Amino acid sequence: MRVSDRTTIRNYLNYLDQAKTNYAETNERIASGNRFERISDDVSAGTRVMRVRTDMKKTEEYYDTVRAINEELTVTENAMTAINDLLTKAHTKILKALNDPTGSSGREAIANEISAIKKEMLQCANTKYNNKYVLAGSSASVAPFSLDSNGKLRYNNIDVDIIKYTTTDGYYWEDGSGTKHSIPMDKDIYADIGLGIRMTGSDIQSDTAFKVSYSGLEILGCGEDSNGDPKNLYSLLSKIEDAMRGGNLDKLGSLDSILVKSTEEFSKFITDVGSKTNFLDGVETRLTSRIDSYQKHIGTLMGIDDAKEAMNQTMNDYVLKAVLQMGANILPVSLMDFLN
Repeated sequence: MRVSDRTTIRNYLNYLDQAKTNYAETNERIASGNRFERISDDVSAGTRVMRVRTDMKKTEEYYDTVRAINEELTVTENAMTAINDLLTKAHTKILKALNDPTGSSGREAIANEISAIKKEMLQCANTKYNNKYVLAGSSASVAPFSLDSNGKLRYNNIDVDIIKYTTTDGYYWEDGSGTKHSIPMDKDIYADIGLGIRMTGSDIQSDTAFKVSYSGLEILGCGEDSNGDPKNLYSLLSKIEDAMRGGNLDKLGSLDSILVKSTEEFSKFITDVGSKTNFLDGVETRLTSRIDSYQKHIGTLMGIDDAKEAMNQTMNDYVLKAVLQMGANILPVSLMDFLN
């Protein structure tokens, strides 16, 4: 049976096309590290890869959230630590004033230092992270603390010394008629970090989410005690400054005792933030491990065997060269026959 030249050329081109396809596909697998690019290439493995990638995407979102919260809490902890250092410094200055032999002139100079400490404290209380004030409750873009024309501290534009707190009402203030008003922009903010967040109506169950907000009222205090002395640390320093300038050493000593006790209470918040950052460090580690596990699983499902693919490519290269060499022998003769 005689095989026509046209058939020979067609068969040769088919062999050549297949050799090139095998070479290109193997090259693609080696370059991408994947043994398939479309689900249709391996429906079973492809479907499982999609499920794993969905789980990994969700885990990566949790990781990004946790990392951002952790960074914000670190900034919050730094601000609180700075405030604590200022309170300790103020106590040292008060002791010096109580025992300063230079009298009123020396106390006046120390009072000026207390005033400077107050300014630094106000700056720390209005610390920002990514355009968010870390002690602003649910307020994101407005500085929580400010001073009125008389130099009195205000929180979200409410005088801190008239703000009260009860477990039933939370933080509130009363107008002249005795009507209670909640503090604006001071709600708790929670984030979903993968704890299985649940809702009760429109409220988040706090044990299923992570609280990411801190109220400046909770940290620096508010209202007055039974003796009319301020519970807010800034206001307390203001009263200390006034007593120092007025030479009222007895009052200065009693206020210093309040400051020492308040500083001890304040340090608990630093411990609380530190425990939260330690917890989030652990969560970050677990989420990173989970993401690595997902990546390995995906690699198992669709990854290539490097040694096998290298051997395949060597064979593909050999076959392609052989086909090309065969073409060098076939095509010229066929062409001459056709011309003849």
